[in-house]
Amino acid sequence: MPRDYDPSEIPSVYNLQDIAPYRDEPGFEQVLFRGIDQMVGFSKISPEKPDSEPHTHPYEQLNMLVEGRLDFLVNGERVELEPYDTLVIPPEVPHTSRAVEGETATLVAFWPLREDRLEATTYQAEFPAL
Repeated sequence: MPRDYDPSEIPSVYNLQDIAPYRDEPGFEQVLFRGIDQMVGFSKISPEKPDSEPHTHPYEQLNMLVEGRLDFLVNGERVELEPYDTLVIPPEVPHTSRAVEGETATLVAFWPLREDRLEATTYQAEFPAL
């Protein structure tokens, strides 16, 4: 797992609204930010996002809704999040989400460092080239 960083670039501050999305799909935009051992996904989810089948992954995911409302399906149970609601999804638990009532939702998700998404963080000067 890549853990090296350039101490001369610390502290580094990025406004995630200024970063080009790593994922830019109908109804879904996502920017990623990494630390040494952690990763954050900053996602905008709008009603135009097509419903998707639940998926799983081998790591825990913590979520905090910042604005809007979001309908989550977690392990077959529906829960609606409102701003500042937080939700934990343990490893291997099926889940998916969608915006509700015509609102765009802003979700922040926290994961362990994901090597499969490191290419989305090449804008961060504190980490050496991958």
